[in-house]
Parts: sequence; C-alpha cells; structure tokens
Amino acid sequence: MITMKRILTIIALVIVTLPAFAQKQKSIPAGMRMEICEAEQNDNAYSIFTYKDEDGTFGYYLSLGRVYRLLEVTTDNSNMTLDHVNETCLLLGSTADEAAASLDALFEMFDAPVGTVKDYPCRLTTGAESLGDSSVATCMVVKRLLEGKRLNFLFKRGNHTVSADLTKSAIKTLRWNFKLGRKLHPSE
Repeated sequence: MITMKRILTIIALVIVTLPAFAQKQKSIPAGMRMEICEAEQNDNAYSIFTYKDEDGTFGYYLSLGRVYRLLEVTTDNSNMTLDHVNETCLLLGSTADEAAASLDALFEMFDAPVGTVKDYPCRLTTGAESLGDSSVATCMVVKRLLEGKRLNFLFKRGNHTVSADLTKSAIKTLRWNFKLGRKLHPSE
C-alpha cells in the first residue's frame, strides 16, 4: 500500500525533474533530434523537432516520414512486417516564431486551389536519426477521391521519388501542439 509520504515524494521528484525536460536550444547536443510534438495519419507519424548540427546551426523541422510495407506476414499468434522508411524533414525555421509562421503558412496552403505548387527547403535523414544533406521538397495541393484536400510532398531519395501526404487535420494538430508547447515553455 502506498503511503502519503511516498506519494508526496514521487510528486516532489516529478516537479524537480520537470525543468530537465524543458531544455533550451543551447543545451541540445549536436546531431540529436529533440521531439516537440507528433501527429499520426494513416501509417505515418509526422513530428516537429529541433536539431542542432555539428557546426552549431539550429533549426526546427517537420518530419514527413513515409513507411513502405515491403512484407507483412500474419499468423494466428503474431504479425510481422518488414518496412522501409524514407523520411525527409522540412525546415520550418531557426526560431520558434519562424517555425510557427511556417506552420501557419502550411495550414493556409489548404485554401489554395488544387494544383498549387510550392518548394520547401528540406533535409533527408541518414537513417540514424541524423539529418543529412539539404534538398528541396515540392508541395502540391491535391484532392484525393473521398479524402478531400491534402498537401502532397514529393522529394528525391536516391534514384526514387517519394511522396508523403499531409492532411489538414494532421497539420492542425501539429500547430495546436506546437503552440501549446510554446505557452508551457515560453523561454525556449
């Protein structure tokens, strides 16, 4: 049975360790992603994160993950899949204000007519959660049958062109979570 003393000790430990999670950009290690928020859509998980390069360059990124199910084996007791993940990350900006403005601009793209195209600076992942070389992702407003408007991002990965769709509800969730995080941690 948990005593009141234990409960108060646990609460005190949580309160003491909370500031460790609210890190400033100067304390983020180089080459490591620091997730801010995430939204899921179908088989994709889109996230906003910060990343600092070895040279000290800091940025906010929107991950446009794309999972390819290469093989799926389902038995009575288990489900095994072999997936291949191509991921590109849109550069949202080097400050939280720039990132918020970029998210607002992405949200406003849904008001543009179908066929509207815009290029975004991006970086491909190296497979180890690190970001690689700079590239360009082309965003086109599309309308899918029975699914409504989407932002379709096309980017080159090796010899292949990979695409990822982003729905209005996913970007709305990301914007809301990002703004909530900024209110909870205004000094970052």
